[in-house]
Amino acid sequence: MPLPAVEPLEWRDAFRPWFAETWEPGQHMSVIAPTGAGKTTFVGGLLDLRRYVLAFDPKGGDSTLTALGYTRLSTWPGEKKMSEMVADNDEHGRPSRYIVGPRIRSRSDLPKLREVCRQALEGAFNMGGWTCYVDELQIATDPRMMNLRAEIDEILIAARDKGLSLISSYQAPSWVTPHAAKMSTWVAVSYTRDRDVVHRLSEILGRPREEIRGALEGLDPFSWLIVGRDPRAPYRVTLPDFIPPKKIEA
Repeated sequence: MPLPAVEPLEWRDAFRPWFAETWEPGQHMSVIAPTGAGKTTFVGGLLDLRRYVLAFDPKGGDSTLTALGYTRLSTWPGEKKMSEMVADNDEHGRPSRYIVGPRIRSRSDLPKLREVCRQALEGAFNMGGWTCYVDELQIATDPRMMNLRAEIDEILIAARDKGLSLISSYQAPSWVTPHAAKMSTWVAVSYTRDRDVVHRLSEILGRPREEIRGALEGLDPFSWLIVGRDPRAPYRVTLPDFIPPKKIEA
């Protein structure tokens, strides 16, 4: 079975101009990849496209998330205070991007981390206009850990009219709330041989399994396959800087 069209995207062009013109406020994004595949680097490029960002840290001190360089909110200042902070940044032409959640040192700190994240999710939903990034979605939604599935599902299901977007990253669709991928307009996937990932993506996106599998098998390390909801649209593949474009096109 022949593969549909595949459009290669130079890394520097994948976010601007293409995704900057394609990804609208209120549209959600799923980023699916194993540990070490470069999720945070990819998501960082997406978040640079948005002025108002809340990056949630369910690990309570993740080093790769900290590397984004955003100001950390160890407490949630409340919607009024956040609106004032955004207005101040607007006045000076600066974006408002924050990491949400205190650094934790022991299990006794987990209730505080959970409460700060819960308040921020509810605040973002009430205010609208934010782009929320939930790193390690399986940790954030697991009832034995952060137990934030209800708040995250509310954003996934009901926040589009508020111009509120959610980027979720996780290793496999079967590990997280089904709304994560089902409500996403875009799905970005790194190379994987996991049959369950391929089968679930086929069901979610309405594309044949052979297409999904073939597109994934053609990926190089640190490349990303970007698939949209429209089954007639081409697959997009980002090109690492160190790989000549003609290698992908061959």
